[in-house]
Amino acid sequence: MGSIWYEAIWEIYLIKYYMSTIPQIVLEDIESLKAQWRYDDALKKVNGLLSRDPTNREALYQVADIEYRRWEISKAEKPVDFLMRSNKDDAMSWYIKGVLEMEKTNRSDAKGYFKKALSMLEGDNPEILRCYGLCEYWSGNREQGMTLLIKSHKQNQLDAEVLLNIIEISILERDAPAAKEYIAYYHKHKQELQCFDREASYYDDKIVLFEEYLKG
Repeated sequence: MGSIWYEAIWEIYLIKYYMSTIPQIVLEDIESLKAQWRYDDALKKVNGLLSRDPTNREALYQVADIEYRRWEISKAEKPVDFLMRSNKDDAMSWYIKGVLEMEKTNRSDAKGYFKKALSMLEGDNPEILRCYGLCEYWSGNREQGMTLLIKSHKQNQLDAEVLLNIIEISILERDAPAAKEYIAYYHKHKQELQCFDREASYYDDKIVLFEEYLKG
């Protein structure tokens, strides 16, 4: 799995913005294999699709996702770079490129990719806003970073990951009241929260640690 800060939730984006080009049963097999960390097997299935259509956009995104999950950043970049050359107006490619650049700590480049992706979507994508916010924060633009994270939360108020990010950064900023406010929000909406690639227990454990620290 990639960084704890940057989870490229690409399947969610694809469902929202594109019709699937992969048959549902094949897509389910690929997702199941990825969930079991059987990345070589997942890649074989994706390559089978690409052998029939080397330009299959969703299959190329799957290659990037698989390589990202097993931390092969340079291999993940290849299909993304190809897609960016093929269609410069595809926000998805700019977003993924930003994630990969951020993982390499190329924050200045990453910010440019995130901003470009958001401009194509008129700022309407909470996951890209979350990644862009973290990028700004760790680049030293702390206030701007938090503003973007809160904007992401407002666009999707049930995303557990952005809640965790906001709580952690509030603690880093020594803003205990804000951290406690968002922890209370977490508990209030716990049964509704969207956890995506992580188990709910991961977030519960983090919240317990934050609560213990704030008691300190």
